[in-house]
Amino acid sequence: MPANLIQTPAPHLRDGRGGVEASVSEDTRLLMCEENLKAGMRLGPIFYTVPAQQVDSFTHALDDHNPLFASSAPGGAPLAPPTMRLLDYALLIAAHFRGGSGGVHAKQRMELIEPMRVGQSVRVDGTVTETYRKRGKFYFVLEYEQRDAESSQLLVRQEITAVLLKGGGMQ
Repeated sequence: MPANLIQTPAPHLRDGRGGVEASVSEDTRLLMCEENLKAGMRLGPIFYTVPAQQVDSFTHALDDHNPLFASSAPGGAPLAPPTMRLLDYALLIAAHFRGGSGGVHAKQRMELIEPMRVGQSVRVDGTVTETYRKRGKFYFVLEYEQRDAESSQLLVRQEITAVLLKGGGMQ
């Protein structure tokens, strides 16, 4: 499990097959539900390195042959396609919340500042800025930024509005 997930260590246990010890961790993430989503909640940070294999798979899936995304890119490390990291909000949510029925993407805004490059270390931080009910449904707004993990240079600023699902359907 990634080190950036919040965990509380549990006592060591024996495996019953010769006394080998194994460590078990308790999942202390919050349940993904309306009561636990509050305006002002900070999510993250999460860290990752932009992997070349993911860029290759993404551009192949889109049939995108832009030379800026290729391993032989001019001017250094290849760029990551701008839309490849649109779903980093899901990493923030998964690091902080568990279970629940998920959400439906209602709207997203993205501001591209600097391109991400293959091999670059990235830090993602977010804040739940708003929660509200509209037409009987529960919405939340998450604003988040992706920055170079070493220099703190802002790369991308995003905002997503989602409708929280309840019991397999809309609330």
